Amino acid sequence: MFLGSFLLFLVQPIIAKTILPWFGGSAAVWTSCMMFFQVMLVLGYAYSYVLRRWFSCPAAFFCHAVVLIAACCFLPIIPDPALLNAAGESLNFSVALTLLLTVGLPYFALSANSTLVQLWHEALSNSDKSYTNSGGTTYRLYAVSNLGSMLALLLYPFLIEPMATLSAQAWIWSAGLLLYVVLCLLTAWPTTRLTHWQSATEPATSTTLSPSAISLWFLLACFASVILLATTNLMCQEIASAPFLWILPLAAYLLSFIICFEKPQLYHRAVFLPLLCISIVLGIGVVQSHLYVSIALQISVMTAVCFFVSMVCHGELERLKPPPSKLTAFYLTISVGGAVGGIFTAIVAPAIFDHFIEFQLAIIGCLALVTLQVYRTARRPALLLTLLGCGLTASVTLASLMLQTSGTLEKDALITRQRNVYGIVMVTEDETYRRFVSGNVDHGGQNLDPEIAFQPSGYYTGNSGVGIAFRRMREHQQSQGQTPGLDAGVVGMGIGAMLTWCEPEDHFSFYELNPAVEAIAKTQFSFLDRYQSQTDVYIGDGRVLLERQLARNGGNQFDLLFVDAFSSDAIPQHLITTECVELYLKQLRADGMLVFHITNRFVDLRPVIATLAAEKGLFSFVRENKNGPKDKGTLWVCLSRNPELLSASWMDPLETSWPSNMPKIRWTDDFAPLAPVTIWNIKIDVEAIQNSQSKPLPDGNHPSEPSNE
Repeated sequence: MFLGSFLLFLVQPIIAKTILPWFGGSAAVWTSCMMFFQVMLVLGYAYSYVLRRWFSCPAAFFCHAVVLIAACCFLPIIPDPALLNAAGESLNFSVALTLLLTVGLPYFALSANSTLVQLWHEALSNSDKSYTNSGGTTYRLYAVSNLGSMLALLLYPFLIEPMATLSAQAWIWSAGLLLYVVLCLLTAWPTTRLTHWQSATEPATSTTLSPSAISLWFLLACFASVILLATTNLMCQEIASAPFLWILPLAAYLLSFIICFEKPQLYHRAVFLPLLCISIVLGIGVVQSHLYVSIALQISVMTAVCFFVSMVCHGELERLKPPPSKLTAFYLTISVGGAVGGIFTAIVAPAIFDHFIEFQLAIIGCLALVTLQVYRTARRPALLLTLLGCGLTASVTLASLMLQTSGTLEKDALITRQRNVYGIVMVTEDETYRRFVSGNVDHGGQNLDPEIAFQPSGYYTGNSGVGIAFRRMREHQQSQGQTPGLDAGVVGMGIGAMLTWCEPEDHFSFYELNPAVEAIAKTQFSFLDRYQSQTDVYIGDGRVLLERQLARNGGNQFDLLFVDAFSSDAIPQHLITTECVELYLKQLRADGMLVFHITNRFVDLRPVIATLAAEKGLFSFVRENKNGPKDKGTLWVCLSRNPELLSASWMDPLETSWPSNMPKIRWTDDFAPLAPVTIWNIKIDVEAIQNSQSKPLPDGNHPSEPSNE
């Protein structure tokens, strides 16, 4: 039981991290993976249910033996790169297809583990007097299962990920599955002597399951699943899609299972309902404050919300559990609820909502269910206190939901808002400036005055790394007597505002992951329209597209290559690894310049870029652009193989070199730790919240007037 569950949850971060670069490195990849895993869990529980209901013990053993042996044919669990080329336009479908053809059958076999082992345990206890049963351990085995799952999640970011490459992890996991198959068959072999799941002398139970009980099982499991994925989504959208941010909420979710089913007496409503209400109020405050809350506080509060909501949902589930004879129906219902919650969060919510409101909806649903349960089972004083606490908390949550969806908190006029699996993008404007917002972060815009609409502004003023890179490359071309005209590649298009630096002989190639961004750039802004003949736009992950172009056309196609890809404030790690920089350098000409935009409130990427520069023998400089002491500014890093391009003679005091104590942090596709570059503190920027009035947070300087340069 322990080994099977350990492998079941260990494979999730391994395979998700492996395919993350294939699909853009966004938070949506993990959500799609979780949806797939939850659906497979349903199929595993349904399979166990069928074996228990319609198969004899020997027939069930031999059927499962065939499944286990067939699962070994999928080893090792290393995805075939050909699957990437077969991926379709739908992210959820592409991720599910890749996982199905890589770990589908092994995961299915493991997902049936906890139910089947408990069934075998119960059957042997009832029918074989020589079988030792410590008494009442059937449901405790479920806690053992979750303990194995949580241990896998906790070991992965702190022990397994730092010490082994992804390919090594896949081989080690595959060896673990072979060991599990042997142990599972040995453990279940005694059941082949049994003719029935129950002893002949023990009457079959006549317990029937009421529709209300099944509905409560389903809803409690569903809301716990939604809150798990919603909190993970919120953290990953603003920070990065990384294993330790996937694992923390999932570990909290599983810890609640362990407590509730191993030590159910620890779940006291008088303790956990007040903690639930407090954590929810704090969580709503974090959601409303957006990026003005530090990363440590965000992670702590959001994980606490996930834990206490899950604890209450699973605590009430444990109180509603049926006799062991109905455990297959119980687990099947729970798994269906979890899968429906996953499908709702991954597919339904992005399709029907234009805000991240599933977080608030799950909270309100949880509060409603627990109030109903207290009404059904508790005495009057407890009911009154529950109604008061849950009612006030639900009111706060509902107020947050209404403010968020009504647009009351938006200072500027809303032009359009769109949501898909990659997140939320919108356009707002005031009297002089139209802004593009991804998530909660202002990602640039365009002046509404036609006379200055195509002058550099926002991130791309003359003082920025972009402005300096273009000017320096033009000077270099002129000094070398080369034909005017630059070929520029841009990973992360935004609204195409970098085209304000486009001259008649230039050509731009944009690589944009989110198709909704392209639609907004074409319909709400005029950069792409004006420079249409000089621009190519490619939709998909920039790294994947550049690799395909390299294979098809060869390299050396760019004079300038900009990496300016963000989702809200999240960093796509796979675009800043050693292997990816090697790809960039192959696409750059010998005298080309590679420019990274690394502005971020939560992550300091300078050590990563400095290590890459030293490793590749690149010359570099850091450009910090500020418009005053209170402006947090933007941070750019320019790299080149040609030292003349970064000559000190044309630098000004705004240029800085790497600090002497800069740590060396090397990111590769196999190893990219986020924790060492995370800015850990616990604070809330109250002044910024008051000044912003919930206006989208600028990642740098976004003036409504263009730069004088």
